[in-house]
Amino acid sequence: MFAKARCKLCNDQVRFALRHLRTKHPEVLSDKDVARLNMPQIMKRFFV
Repeated sequence: MFAKARCKLCNDQVRFALRHLRTKHPEVLSDKDVARLNMPQIMKRFFV
């Protein structure tokens, strides 16, 4: 029903991308360049 995405940073299978980035990779979301991205760009950049 719901697809999982694979994180390019740690190779984990995740269902909730933003929650994963917030908990496992908070340094990524604190970057100014990433803060300006929208969800499709975040998915393309950090998830497969």
